Amino acid sequence: MRRRAAISMLPTMIKLTRASRPARRHRAAQPAALAVALSGVLATVAVATALAATGIGRETTFHARFTTRNTASATGLALHTTGQPPQAGVTEPPAVRQTVILPKGTSLRLGALPQCTAGDALIGAEGAEVACPASSRVGTGGADGILSGAAVHFDLGIYAVRGHLVFAAERGGQPLKQFFAGVARGNTLLLTVPTLGGQIAPTGFSARIAAKPRGKAWLRTPASCPRSGHWTAVGHVQGVSSADPSAHVVTPAQTLADRLPCR
Repeated sequence: MRRRAAISMLPTMIKLTRASRPARRHRAAQPAALAVALSGVLATVAVATALAATGIGRETTFHARFTTRNTASATGLALHTTGQPPQAGVTEPPAVRQTVILPKGTSLRLGALPQCTAGDALIGAEGAEVACPASSRVGTGGADGILSGAAVHFDLGIYAVRGHLVFAAERGGQPLKQFFAGVARGNTLLLTVPTLGGQIAPTGFSARIAAKPRGKAWLRTPASCPRSGHWTAVGHVQGVSSADPSAHVVTPAQTLADRLPCR
């Protein structure tokens, strides 16, 4: 009887043994799961550290002014910004974007300027001063920055190229074959300045375009002047992933405003 009882219990013991195996596998898998979770945490920390090490200095001045106070009138534009280099240990992003939002009601038409049809490759190889006709040079300006701890300055020739602006670096009237672009979206100008892989920290920028270069009006003031006697322009500065106008943002925006007198 005892032998028969033992034999009859074998199926039950086998089932219990099989049922206990997944639990052992689960316990054995715990160290591997912990390692995966830990590697994910370390990767997150590494990304956060990299982002924390990228930044731009504080923007200190923003001016965007029309060359006339009259409403509904053709006007030129003068821009001037200054800023500080980033703190020690912080690297400039690949490019810095300045967004200039002109007063509501401003008409901005870069395509109305006399145009250069040269491609970016040709402008980069020869300089806009050589690749573009003189008639497409619509303004001038300058750029300042810090390179390897030393202050540097470049003159800028501003060209209208295929519906956007090209700011061509030059020195003593000679092309340096470096440039950045400015594009218009409604009443907004987007200027994206490369930093040569974070080597240059931009600290100053100025630009001036006349009301009617070669007789072509391209910018028009709003139709009315507020009771305050001024329009408002807003400037945002932030680091971006590349010099392409569609590059994504990598630092928070810094915002300043300017009052444009009107009558």
